[in-house]
Amino acid sequence: MSNVRVTRPYRKRRQYTPEFKAQLVAESQNPSASVSRIALDNDLNANLLRRWIKESKQVGQQLSPAFVPINFPAVANPTVQKSNSIRIEIPQPGGAIVVEWPTEQAHQCTMFLRSLLQ
Repeated sequence: MSNVRVTRPYRKRRQYTPEFKAQLVAESQNPSASVSRIALDNDLNANLLRRWIKESKQVGQQLSPAFVPINFPAVANPTVQKSNSIRIEIPQPGGAIVVEWPTEQAHQCTMFLRSLLQ
């Protein structure tokens, strides 16, 4: 008696191009898109497409640094002059009320404003 072994043919795993993956991930970003529907329309398992979406988000996070330095040109002549007083202007129909207070007495200015606004 001889032993006969029947084997199934080996199914190769499908490979997808990065362009194809990117296209499906982009389609899934639409708020009204269904990941399952996109996967079914392209003969994919929905979990595979979800993995591609997750991986694309991780790659996006790795590519964008948390801190980006910005270089500003140095200002030669500052236009704002420093003042030694606090200036408050309150517009009124008959004209503005202007209050000037020394910066050394900022606490008293705060107390004055609180009593004025009560």
